[in-house]
Amino acid sequence: MSKQVLNVAFVGGGKGCYDILHLLKSYSPVHLQTRILGVADINEEAIGRRHAERLGIPTTSDYTPFLQSKKLDLIIELTGDDSILADIRTKKLDSIKILDHVGALFLWEIIAIQEEKLRLEKKVSHLNTMAAVGEISFRMTHELRNPMMIIGGLTRRLMTRDDLPHDTRKKLKDISHHVQHVEELISDICDVARPLTPEYRLIDMDDFLGNWCHAVKTEAGLAGVTVDIVMDEELPGMYIDRSLIRQALWHIFENSLDALADTGGTIKIKALLCWDNIHIELIDSGGGFKELSTSQALQPFMTTKPGKMGLGLALCKQIVLDHGGDMEIVNEKQNGVAVIIKLPIKLTQSSWFSA
Repeated sequence: MSKQVLNVAFVGGGKGCYDILHLLKSYSPVHLQTRILGVADINEEAIGRRHAERLGIPTTSDYTPFLQSKKLDLIIELTGDDSILADIRTKKLDSIKILDHVGALFLWEIIAIQEEKLRLEKKVSHLNTMAAVGEISFRMTHELRNPMMIIGGLTRRLMTRDDLPHDTRKKLKDISHHVQHVEELISDICDVARPLTPEYRLIDMDDFLGNWCHAVKTEAGLAGVTVDIVMDEELPGMYIDRSLIRQALWHIFENSLDALADTGGTIKIKALLCWDNIHIELIDSGGGFKELSTSQALQPFMTTKPGKMGLGLALCKQIVLDHGGDMEIVNEKQNGVAVIIKLPIKLTQSSWFSA
C-alpha cells in the first residue's frame, strides 16, 4: 500500500525542530511519506535550523511564504509565541493544517520515549560490538603484549652500549620503533575493549569547556588552523567524568586538525544549551569522509589513515554513550565534517546504564 505524502514546514528551528528531524532521520514513518519543505527561524544558529541545513532542507528567516504555499499540507509551529501562532492562523491557506506548540508538547513526550529507546538500542549494539573486540583484545594481550614488551626492553638496553657499531644501532632503533608501534596498537584495542568505569563528579561546564577551548585554540594556532568558538553563557554544572570527556573531545579535535594539516582552514566549536542537554559541535572544512560513510567512521577498525586501527572514534562514542548521550557524524555541505555530541545534563552520580 502506497504511503500518503505529507508536505511539512517548521516555524521555529530550536530544540523541538531538532528532535523531530533527528527522529524522522532515524525512523521512517510507517503510514506517511513525510517531506520537509522548509524550516523558518530568525536565528540562523538555532540548532534545529542548523540540523536542517545539514540534511539539505531549505531554511529561511521568514515564515510568511509558507502560509500561501499550495504544496504545503502541515505547518508545525514550535516557537511557543502565541502572537506568531495567531498570525499563522489568520494568513494561512485553508488547506494548510497546523500543529501548534501546545500539541507539540505531547509530541515531544513521544519523541523523548523514542529517543530513550534509540539510546538503549545503540548502547546494547555498541556493547555487543565491544564484547567481540574484547575477545580479540584478550587474546592479543595474552599472546603479544608481554613478548613485545620484552623485545622492546632488550632492544633499548642494547642501544645503550657504548661499543655498538653505528649500523647495528641504526637497525636496533628501527626494531624499537616497530615494536613501539605494535605496543601502541595493542594498547588502543585494550582501551576500546576495556569496560569504562566513569568517575562522575560535579563539573562547572563553563570552566571545563572554556579551558578546553582555550587549549585547542593555542594548539590549532601552532598548526596554522583557525578556531571559531561559540559557547552559550552560564552552562549548568553537571556530573561527568572530566578526564573521559576531555579525552573524547581532544581526539575529535585532533582528527579535524589532521584533516587540515596540509591545507589549513577553520574548525568551528559550538557548545549550546538545549533544554536538558548540552550540544557540543566540532565542524571542520577538511573535505569530509570520502572512502567511508559517516556511520562506518564510528565503527571499530574503520580508518583511512595508514598505520592506524580505527578505534579512536569508537572509543569516543563509547564514552559519550556511557554518559547517557549520543554522538553522530554529518558531512557538511561545505565538504567538511561535523561531529555532534549530545550530553544530557546529569545532576546525580548514578550510572547511566543502570538508570
